[in-house]
Amino acid sequence: MIGDAAHRMPPYAGEGVNMAMQDAFELCDCLTDQQFSDLKSAISAFEKQMCERASEVTKMTLDSTEMLHSGDPIQSMSDLFSEVNHSKNH
Repeated sequence: MIGDAAHRMPPYAGEGVNMAMQDAFELCDCLTDQQFSDLKSAISAFEKQMCERASEVTKMTLDSTEMLHSGDPIQSMSDLFSEVNHSKNH
């Protein structure tokens, strides 16, 4: 329900432990929130927010995987850092 078992992504972004900790926090929050009348609705709410959050991180991880396994990963990484640096300065 949480952690690596709940998220299908390769390890290239190093997000597994971050996702697991956030999953645990959000699940606990939903299970202890008085707004949910039963366990099923609390878990359903958790799953909805987890899927939304995980889809964003999964996309980032898959993009990183593609970049790291491209024909020229060093240049791809350099281009990425240049884009980030350029956006910070403008």
